[in-house]
Amino acid sequence: MTQLWQKWQQRQRQRIFIMPSAYGYAYVVLLLIMLLGAINYNNSLGYLLCFLLVGLGQVAMHHSHRNIKGLSVNVQGLDPVFSGQPAQFRLTTTNHKPYPSYQLEMRHKSSAKKSRWPFITRYQSLQLLDVVDGNNNQSSTLSIPTQKRGWQSLNTLSLVSFYPLGLFQCWTLYETTAQVLVYPSPKGQKPLPITNQTGQESHHKEQHGEDDFAGLRPYREGEALHRVAWKAMARDDQMRSKQFSSPQGRELLFRWEDVTDLKDTEQKLSQLCQWICQAEQQGDRYGLILPQTKVSPSHGPSHQQHCLKQLALFDEKS
Repeated sequence: MTQLWQKWQQRQRQRIFIMPSAYGYAYVVLLLIMLLGAINYNNSLGYLLCFLLVGLGQVAMHHSHRNIKGLSVNVQGLDPVFSGQPAQFRLTTTNHKPYPSYQLEMRHKSSAKKSRWPFITRYQSLQLLDVVDGNNNQSSTLSIPTQKRGWQSLNTLSLVSFYPLGLFQCWTLYETTAQVLVYPSPKGQKPLPITNQTGQESHHKEQHGEDDFAGLRPYREGEALHRVAWKAMARDDQMRSKQFSSPQGRELLFRWEDVTDLKDTEQKLSQLCQWICQAEQQGDRYGLILPQTKVSPSHGPSHQQHCLKQLALFDEKS
């Protein structure tokens, strides 16, 4: 019962705005001309046609308001992206009415576009929805271009409709807190820093495993028989076990001091991002040292995401 009451209150708080479109203003001018002509010639059919079109416009206005009413929007941010790639958002439009809504357009307030008039807010079109069935929802993906690292948000969403005749623009606003994390762009010309803090190169290490054959060793009591080198035993009657090893990648440390020769902060972060992606692809262990932040060496997708997040949210002033 409480949830139903909250949904009813949410619908009551939904503010719907309606204004004539460019075609609507032209329609009004046409009606005025027709009315003046009917008055001038005292033509009853002119009056009839003029009033009929006025009634048609009034019906279109009510249907336009009815088309927007009862809709709600839910937005969720998807996976992080690199700067320059489009940020993806999951949009779910829910129709709480028993009848469908048609010709819906989703827009968002773009901070990049600035209007000549301060009191006019510019909205950028994102997606068109042909129809949302009654008592149903429709999911889709929104793509927002990214130009800088950090959190990318949608700001305010506007759901617009010109249905049914295009004479009126009807819209409602939705506040959303959905965000997508944007990593720095992975680019740079500097090679991987393959030296550790002592200035010595980090060589490849080996660990015991099941990957590559590394030779024979004396058999130890209790070891599995499938490890016994039977062919070698047939030659000299000595029981030996097969030994295997697998290569372990280098351990690299990416420090802020390694990119001090780059002038711009964003170039430094992009170079560190490029090193992290390259080291992860090569299977190396790597750590990250930034001012006020230190990440211990490791590897794997979660470690890479943690390092890239530190770069995305880096603030040199803090």
